[in-house]
Amino acid sequence: KRTPIYGDRALDMVFGFIHSAMKDDPTTYDGFVIAKFFGVERSVRVTTMANGDMLCMKLHELFGDDDQFTEEMGNAMKQQILVNAREGRREEYDSAAGLAILFDQAGGHLTPAMANAINEST
Repeated sequence: KRTPIYGDRALDMVFGFIHSAMKDDPTTYDGFVIAKFFGVERSVRVTTMANGDMLCMKLHELFGDDDQFTEEMGNAMKQQILVNAREGRREEYDSAAGLAILFDQAGGHLTPAMANAINEST
């Protein structure tokens, strides 16, 4: 049975493996962006299903450009998500503060924007 997906987060990119065959932009298919079609801003949702590319995209989306925001760092962050899950830690990674904390846990050095996001959340 099929279940319709609807609501504010319905167009978020959740599954990286679906987009893995797309070369330049994993949020498009042959130039078509469904979020743009519906007039909403596209966003990556950070979950255990996100891949390194998606985590890197989310870092750029929330904090701009930084030399640390690489696919390798995204992969390290993905591994940290899995470690946290195995340890039974229920963490939130989709907010700026949550993503910054994950970045720090994965071995990154916090940028000023990340430090501000964490400070503002406490």
